[in-house]
Amino acid sequence: MIVFKLDDLLWANRKTAEEVKRATGISAATLSAIRNGKNLNISVRTLDKLCEYFDCSVSDILEYVSK
Repeated sequence: MIVFKLDDLLWANRKTAEEVKRATGISAATLSAIRNGKNLNISVRTLDKLCEYFDCSVSDILEYVSK
């Protein structure tokens, strides 16, 4: 199962979803879906924008956890 860790990044960097939205152009709906684990079709472009914004790797945003 893939687990999204966007909330952890927001907390660690003391950022709000609104700040990320304004800086990256990622919609509020997409950010909300990722934060709630409901976006199973996150695009590579979105991942790229998040990695660039947080200066992190993909593994900082999502993680595979075996069931």
